[in-house]
Amino acid sequence: MTKSHGRKSRARTKSRARGAAFASANAGTLHQHTSGPSAADLQPVDPKRWGVDTAPDMRTASALVSARIDRCAPCQQSVASKLLDEDAVVLAVLAGSVYTLHAESEPDAGAQASRATQAFFGLVKLARDYRDPAMLSDAVEILPRESRAALLEDVLDMWTYYGHVDAGLLRERYPSPAGLSTVTVTMEGNDPGEAGPGVVVDLSALGHPAAYGVRTDMTRTGSGLVASVALVPESPEAGYDDLRWRCGWEPYIFQGLPSVDPAWVLKIDRTSGALLGIVRLLDATLRPEQQSWEWRQDVYDRILWRATVPAPSLASAEWLATARRRDTVLLYGPLDAGATTPTDWERLVSVHAYCQFTDRM
Repeated sequence: MTKSHGRKSRARTKSRARGAAFASANAGTLHQHTSGPSAADLQPVDPKRWGVDTAPDMRTASALVSARIDRCAPCQQSVASKLLDEDAVVLAVLAGSVYTLHAESEPDAGAQASRATQAFFGLVKLARDYRDPAMLSDAVEILPRESRAALLEDVLDMWTYYGHVDAGLLRERYPSPAGLSTVTVTMEGNDPGEAGPGVVVDLSALGHPAAYGVRTDMTRTGSGLVASVALVPESPEAGYDDLRWRCGWEPYIFQGLPSVDPAWVLKIDRTSGALLGIVRLLDATLRPEQQSWEWRQDVYDRILWRATVPAPSLASAEWLATARRRDTVLLYGPLDAGATTPTDWERLVSVHAYCQFTDRM
């Protein structure tokens, strides 16, 4: 008996006690799943549009989606690990296929999506606008393995939701570009100066480790009482340096109120008044020449803070009334947990942001 035959024989023996699927996975003799899109369905018509010279091998991606739809855990575990080791374009095409379909009916990736997926989904919409799916491959290429795994997990959930969809439809969603600027994707650890000319879209902040809590209060300024939100650091990366240099907030003006910065928006639930999140709009970087009211309100290059689901009610009736009347809010920090005043006024920064009363983040 050959070594291979012996392994398969042992797998058959184990299957009687442990289940055929697990034994098959352990023996490396995975069975076939065909419930999802085929490799041909997932194959892009023009690989060069995705930044590669030859067509990517989508067989692993096809098998993984089918295993997920069939709820075969051992096959998923084995094939997912293999896919994460393959070229970035494979995951980019797999994720781009389903999230492009998703973007046609939904404004976001979903409340439970990982930070990596939130960033990728924003890029999917950008890729449609610029008709350039290569940026999706670039983004996946520079993601760390754990972020790729998080994206893949969300992608599999999405494919399970959509079922067997002809992913070849993706081909018609990226018509040939005509006179459009190159969009360069940068993530943390990537030097945009090496990427050549074009518009630089920095998505590193979407997955940044700086974490904050928030606290609503009222601040007296030369313009009267304004609704304000204090940022309370909750991780070592959060604090003055992060708000001052990464976010670009200016030094706090004591009893003053700076001009409104339309790039920053506080999202508030229009029904409950719960705070949903603090974001910076991507178009402030991508389309600064446009009027701010023309910027897209649901595409971000920074998510500074996001509420848990369901979002707790943090604001008083007075605070909400003031925010609605002014349509702006003063964001400031860092402020220590439980403190009413900063320990060092010289290390306090702020931004005068818009409020958006909406029904989703």
